[in-house]
Amino acid sequence: MGEPDEHGNGDAAVFAELLRRWGAAIVANDAAAIDVFLDPGWAIVGTDGEVQERTGFLALVASGELVHTALSSELVAVRVHGDVAVTLARGLSAGAWRGMPFRDEEWSADTFVRHGTGWRCLHTAVVPAAS
Repeated sequence: MGEPDEHGNGDAAVFAELLRRWGAAIVANDAAAIDVFLDPGWAIVGTDGEVQERTGFLALVASGELVHTALSSELVAVRVHGDVAVTLARGLSAGAWRGMPFRDEEWSADTFVRHGTGWRCLHTAVVPAAS
């Protein structure tokens, strides 16, 4: 499962790798690859305060309206409670939204649910990080 974290388990390693792979799918701008990480009920609250449901978000990626050129995250905390896990990460998101470039330092809080032997994200909330 990974190296033990401060709580004596490998949750940190598991979720750090999960976030890395999810980020790579986002930078590839591949809606199908991104969808592998999402629960069917996934929604994101973005830095603009707007909520985007899974199908709308994936459509924006597929159409090219939302393009990521960079996405990195450093896992700060993870808490696993049975089949639910919550992560907190700080990172950088860059790309273009409807042709307008963006580059954001941000915090991301994700709620994951276990599906079989894997995890899928149910909710994401992204907020700007202080410099």
